[in-house]
Amino acid sequence: MIFVTVGSIVPFDDLIREVDGLAERGIMKDVVAQIGNGTYIPRNVEWFRFKKELTDYYRSSEVVITHGGAGTLFEVLKEGKKAIALPNPNVVHNPDIVMKLSNEGYILLCPDLKQLEESILQARSWRPKEFKEPPCRIHEEIAKYLLGPSK
Repeated sequence: MIFVTVGSIVPFDDLIREVDGLAERGIMKDVVAQIGNGTYIPRNVEWFRFKKELTDYYRSSEVVITHGGAGTLFEVLKEGKKAIALPNPNVVHNPDIVMKLSNEGYILLCPDLKQLEESILQARSWRPKEFKEPPCRIHEEIAKYLLGPSK
């Protein structure tokens, strides 16, 4: 399965329209899309607007196509799945995390909708670098702030 997610903040109808067209042409099969508040309703893929939890979709997918949100990307990476990030141009975002993950081989970056078909074909044989979540040390920083530096 290919899972497509546009996130929950800003619609990304152009992505859903492109995915729907690729499915219609047979480029993509077995596609499920989370379309959020979008107005475009796909005719060739299974879809829903929102669900509380998307982890089961990530786990069931071969590839996740995402709007490039950091939360989604790190969830997908923790599941060890292939991700194609196509940042939503309608969102004010910082592209640094997407570029870093792409440059280091964890995800595929698709900078333009016109390149989505090529990215999907590339993802079939591409193997992402294994993501190892770094240890969380925020509690140490909070303790330093609250207690002051240790002597």
